[in-house]
Amino acid sequence: MRTLGTMLVVSLLLFSTIGQSALIVQGQTSDVSDNLEIKKMTSMTGVDFYLAFNDTSHNLQINATNPTNRTLSTGIIIDGDNSTVLDEEMTLSPHENWSTSVNTNSSLDALRTNHVVRASTYGSTRAFEFEYDIDPEHSSVVPTPYIEETEISQAMIDGEQSTVVNVTVVNPSDQQYPTKLMVHTQGTDGSFYAAIVPTGESETVTVELLDDADSTIVGEARLYVDQFNQSDGGIDQVGFEGRVDGETVQWNESYAAVEGPWSDDPYQYQNASVGNSGISDGIDTDSEVRGVPLVVIVAAIGVLSVALLIGRRVR
Repeated sequence: MRTLGTMLVVSLLLFSTIGQSALIVQGQTSDVSDNLEIKKMTSMTGVDFYLAFNDTSHNLQINATNPTNRTLSTGIIIDGDNSTVLDEEMTLSPHENWSTSVNTNSSLDALRTNHVVRASTYGSTRAFEFEYDIDPEHSSVVPTPYIEETEISQAMIDGEQSTVVNVTVVNPSDQQYPTKLMVHTQGTDGSFYAAIVPTGESETVTVELLDDADSTIVGEARLYVDQFNQSDGGIDQVGFEGRVDGETVQWNESYAAVEGPWSDDPYQYQNASVGNSGISDGIDTDSEVRGVPLVVIVAAIGVLSVALLIGRRVR
């Protein structure tokens, strides 16, 4: 009976958080997925780390153990696509175990297909490489920047009162993306600004418009990286309608790559739905895309207007 009781206790310990390192050594973890890759590394101070990475859930299970009769100090850093998700220092008593689990999705670069999750300790590094295709515009797993709000207003631009749209961009990711913002309206044929938002933060970009302050202003805002006219760089796109002293209505749109205002055939925003009452009455807030603009060849006067706006910095 004593032997049986001892076996039961040992079994429970193996499946506990403290004893998970033993399971990894035997090729087992609490994660029973077939997509599990297991690696070991040893800190220069003598602490053993057992790492189990699931390339489907992108979850990394970490177990550290001090196999000596001395107290040891060490640390571990976990990076996903060169973005740190864990930086932990620890001191372990003789034969003490330490464990944690980290989901690396927030650190993955949505613009890449080949990804690397790297674990580093003093004097040793292990990498887990995997392929994962992400749609940055519609990803429900990997967080990406998005346009949270648009607001038609007025602001002082270079000492003059100007019509503007305040565009709030949120970055919920652990990655910092080199995002850019382009806004088109009925009266503005492309207003370009940098919109790089730090990780886990939001910023509001004040975008100057050429529209009459007394008019109903309708347009669209695109958040992108790399080339404006390539769809694979699209991050988010919204449509909006509002007035300076009134409410601004915003709706989601699928990203549509168009030619920039610097091209030979620049895009010009037009919306046939715009009338005296605007288009907000025709927008279904539950629908993802309404009031989709038509792409036309810009008139020469539009190109001259855009030249006044390109190159302005984020305010």
